[in-house]
Amino acid sequence: MIKRTHRDDCAGGDCKCKWLLDYRPEGVRGSRRQKLFPTKKAAERHRDATGVKVRQGEYVNPDKVPTFKEAAEVWFQTKTDRRASHVADLRSRLDTHLLPKLGAQRLDWITPAMIEKLRNGLRVDGYAPRTINTIIRIASAVFRAAVRRGEAASNPVDRIERAFTATRELQAGDDGASNDDTVSPDAILNPGEITAMLGATDLGLYRTLFTTAALTGARSGELFALRWGDVEIPKDGPASLHIRRTVSWARIKGEEIRPRFYPPKTKAGVRKVGLDADLATMLRVWKLQCPATPGDLVFPAADGRPIRRSNALRYGLWPALRRAELRRVNMHSLRHSFASALIMGGAAVTEVQSLLGHASPAITLRIYSHWFKTVDSGAVGRLSQIILGKVDASSGSRPKWMESGWSKPSAAVRNPVST
Repeated sequence: MIKRTHRDDCAGGDCKCKWLLDYRPEGVRGSRRQKLFPTKKAAERHRDATGVKVRQGEYVNPDKVPTFKEAAEVWFQTKTDRRASHVADLRSRLDTHLLPKLGAQRLDWITPAMIEKLRNGLRVDGYAPRTINTIIRIASAVFRAAVRRGEAASNPVDRIERAFTATRELQAGDDGASNDDTVSPDAILNPGEITAMLGATDLGLYRTLFTTAALTGARSGELFALRWGDVEIPKDGPASLHIRRTVSWARIKGEEIRPRFYPPKTKAGVRKVGLDADLATMLRVWKLQCPATPGDLVFPAADGRPIRRSNALRYGLWPALRRAELRRVNMHSLRHSFASALIMGGAAVTEVQSLLGHASPAITLRIYSHWFKTVDSGAVGRLSQIILGKVDASSGSRPKWMESGWSKPSAAVRNPVST
């Protein structure tokens, strides 16, 4: 029903009193709604548009629309069975960035302009585009879950642009290389620096731990979760390390802080890594010194539980770096150093990917693109020998096509004539 509502002081006639729309959008069993409009046409348009939404299943009763905080908490509860570090990261981003800005707003009051303001504010605060987009994706996930539950009609995050890194103007002295490499060269220790660091590390636990990290490329969580049953050192034949799990000390709200064991991040993370003979010997010696623990850990803390990364840095790596007069890096830098050394040695990207446990070669290429771009494998020179039939006069080596039994290129191919 649509009728005009007159004020007490209205004289009637051609007045400007508002029109009342009194209706039940969801039918006779639905709740009754009343809404004022400046004109009868506006009231009719709203009634008709609401009817279309109801028929298409897009109508959301305003009484059932939660605040962003309420919707976010319901969404978060569906994620608590994930990896502890992931859950802690979601909780931190909600509490630090999203709830203070959007928490009190009802979902149907949040507009694309408000999301854009949040995005721009994070950019002004100096957050990286990748971090900003991660926060925006969490907001989008909250809205998508609310839409599925019938608590929101649409997702305003779908209508905004994500953060991106603008192309930087080159200055004098720039070589044109991208400054977006995931791993900075400053975070890498070269083989000589690793040797110096290990020489300055206390014998026993930490020297064995850092040597294993530097020569296997395993993640710190994988090493802290390593059991002696994962170390294969036969009397004859090559030794190897089986990476089967990782450990997390991530804080989960409302729960005690304790180590939690999980499978590696991806299926490719479950892998077998060969051990150098000297490292195998070092592990044999350490096994004789290692205290027995309930979990049969290779690198246990004094209380028998897995080492915390922060303690490995504070009491092991950083003091060794200081004594060796090297810059401060973290545990993950040893993994990066292992990978960069392999690349500079000419290892194929698939080999590096397999040893690191990456899900695809694309991840390896993205993370270590700086080193792959600087390696000269000599492939161009070898291709020249194959095509042009060159022989190295100093070594007397023959072209590849001669060694492999290929047919010698015809004179027409070797000396093409223009027509």
